[in-house]
Amino acid sequence: MRLIAFRLLFGLSLVSGGLLLSACFPGGLIDKGGRVHGAGITPSATIMYNTPFKYVCYDPVEAERREELSEEERRNLGPPVRYIMPGEPVRDCYTDGESSVFFLFNLWPATDPIDPGYAIATAVQQLEGDTMINILFWHETHYYSILGRAFVYRIRGRVIRFLRDEELRAYNQQRAEQQRGRR
Repeated sequence: MRLIAFRLLFGLSLVSGGLLLSACFPGGLIDKGGRVHGAGITPSATIMYNTPFKYVCYDPVEAERREELSEEERRNLGPPVRYIMPGEPVRDCYTDGESSVFFLFNLWPATDPIDPGYAIATAVQQLEGDTMINILFWHETHYYSILGRAFVYRIRGRVIRFLRDEELRAYNQQRAEQQRGRR
């Protein structure tokens, strides 16, 4: 009788412990997201001093065209982007970046600390731009039961590239012509 009671108690403990431990796992392993806090907006990642620039946007049409190219032809190409001048309409031109830290058993950090500069740098490097403007940022917390939790710093903004010498000359010439036309 004692053996049956022990097996029953052990079986119930095993099942309830398994259910308790697995309750938080699917949300962390399957779904992105978590508890969001600390949201904000900042106008730019660097000081710009009214420097002329152009937007750098990911171009899905160009990316699809490049899939048909051979590996050797794709090797020396940069990322598939399109450039938009500030006067033109800009839609769907946002880039995302993130930085995170994972705490093992909710106590010890197992990865590098959160670095907002890294999050911005990865987003800018994806499109080979110079900096980022109109930046939205927020913190997320992902829970993984007793295994630990991850704190994620996410950003979303527009990548820009400053105009180079020849582009700057053409831009200044165009602005001068527009001003002469207004007079």
